[in-house]
This record gives sequence, structure tokens and C-alpha cells, in this order.
Amino acid sequence: MKGLILCAGKGSRLRPLTFSRPKHLLPLMNKPVLFYGIERMIQAGIKDIAVVVAPLFRTVFDEVLQGGAPWNIRITLIEQHEPKGLADAVRIAQTFTQNDDFLLYLGDNIIDGSLLPLIEKFQSENLDGLISVSQVDSPEQFGVVEMNGNTIHRVVEKPKHPPSNLAINGVYLFRHTIYDAISKIHPSARGEYEITDAIQQLIDDEYELGIYSSSYWWKDTGQPKDLIICNQYFLSQIKHSNIKGTIDAQSIISDEVLIGENVKIVNSVIQGPAIIGANTVVENSYIGPYSSIADNATIINCKLERSIVMAGAKLDQVPYRISDSIIGEEVKIISRIQKQNFTELMLGDHTSIYLPCEE
Repeated sequence: MKGLILCAGKGSRLRPLTFSRPKHLLPLMNKPVLFYGIERMIQAGIKDIAVVVAPLFRTVFDEVLQGGAPWNIRITLIEQHEPKGLADAVRIAQTFTQNDDFLLYLGDNIIDGSLLPLIEKFQSENLDGLISVSQVDSPEQFGVVEMNGNTIHRVVEKPKHPPSNLAINGVYLFRHTIYDAISKIHPSARGEYEITDAIQQLIDDEYELGIYSSSYWWKDTGQPKDLIICNQYFLSQIKHSNIKGTIDAQSIISDEVLIGENVKIVNSVIQGPAIIGANTVVENSYIGPYSSIADNATIINCKLERSIVMAGAKLDQVPYRISDSIIGEEVKIISRIQKQNFTELMLGDHTSIYLPCEE
């Protein structure tokens, strides 16, 4: 079985972070979102994977994935030149999957669980398609499955009036019959070839499809708040501290933390669960729970919690506690004493800043 991961989405809801990188490479616990899906596939025995990407980010995917070398597997990049939908992304990957069965995974999804039960059900029941679903409170935001007993009756994409609360959670298994179904569908009202329409075509053509009611934890990382929630979820799973850097006698470390090589903690409090990447300096600061700080960052005279700080960022004497935030690579937030009452800012498109003020 092969693996196919779709990573060609624009990530518009995560701007400005996604102007310079694809959303699938944003970090959770200092590891790109995409890596979690790759590792789940490897654990399920899949070691031949294709990743569908936008041409704009082909180079950065190449640099990060290195053809699969970090995992000793094979990763092939396939470009989707126009954003025509998930079914179109699957269609252009046919030269990779050919006649093999394949597991389809949406690259901005995060799951915490094994994919093996899905593969075993798909193979043992000799299905043409298997859809992983989860019960959700707001199914209108997802592709939704309507059941007729144990049989899939209908699938609909983001319905205004959902027929059930069974949301498709971004994991599918298909045989090569999916390509014939894709060839029969037309663009949806939003101008895309929907994978739900292709699945519905399989149903209409009376192929055998099944669902897998997933018990694993699942989250779509399409918005900043979702990244923060996922980051907190994985940080909460740290069982034992691992400290490689240096911590001076005036500093306090509590609960479980991961501190990388060449880190310097000076006169600071680190309250876990938290992770601090290599070559980072934390001085006269408080790092609160559920914080991820990447490599080569500098944090001086600051208070921070429940946030993601990316590589090379510098925070210096920020006068407010930073909470529930995402701070991009090489970002500088520096407070300076000035006689004039003004603030100097250099901000990119779609940046959001919330400053406290007196009532």
C-alpha cells in the first residue's frame, strides 16, 4: 500500500504565517504538522509516500523532506499547478499510485492514533473505499456521511443542514477505482473537484464502501487557534523531562520540560509542560505551561505562556504577558524606553496585534 498526502492548500486562514511557508510545515512542539502524518503512515507500514504540493512551495518541501531520507523511506513530490480541489489532487497523483491501493491523508490534519485498524478493515472486507469519520458538534464545517444502517447512503461537503454528525476526518483508503469516479464528476459550486463527490460517484456505481468510526484524537489545523490547541495537546503528553542545556542556580524548572542542546536559562522560571529548542536563550523571564519555543530564539525580560515561538524569534522586554499566541520565524518584539509617546511598527499583511489599554 502507498501513501498520498495532500499539501497544496493556500492556508489563507493562517496568514501572515503562510505567506512564507505552507501551513503544513508550521510547527507543533517544534515539529512540522506534516511530520505527524508521515510518522503515522510509517508506523502503519507505509514507506512509499507522495506529497502533493503547490509549485510555489516545491523548494521548501524538498529542503524539509529530503526525499524521505530523514525516515529512510521514499517521498515523491507532485505539483498541483492550480487549486482545483482534493479530487483533482488525487487525480494528478495517479502516475504515482497506479493500480496500487493507497491511503489518502490531508496534510493539515493531526490525528493521535494508529492507522493500522483502518488498513486492516479495508483489506479484510475487500472494500473499494474506506472513510474515517468522527462525531463532531458542528458537522456543517466538514464533509459529512449519511448512513442507511451499516451502508453509506450519501456524502455531502459542508452541508447547511447536515444529515448526521459523522464528519470525514481527513483519512481515506481507496483502490484504483477512485480514478474512474473522479473522471465522472464536475466542479462544485465553489469551482473545485470535491473528493466527497468522487466518493458519492463510487456509491452510485455500487462499489463497496465502508466507514471507520475513529476513536483517535483528531484536529484540523486550519486556523491559529487550532495550532495552539494541538500544541497544548502534544505538550501534555510529555512524561519525563529531558534537559540538555544549562540552567543557572537562580532559575526554577517545574513539571515536565524538554530543553535542547546549548540552551541557556538564566534567572528564569520554566513551568511545564514546555519545550525549548536548541541554542535558545531565556533570561529574566517566565515561560509558562504549554509553550513551544523553537531553536535559536532569544527571550529576555518577558512572560509567555500557551504560545508557539518559532525559530530565530527575539522577544526583549515585552511589557505585557504573551498568551495564546503564534510568533513567526525571525520576528522581533522589542520594547525600548522613549521620551516620545509613540510605537514603531513594521508589520506584514494580515498581521493581528492586540494591545491592552486603560479603561
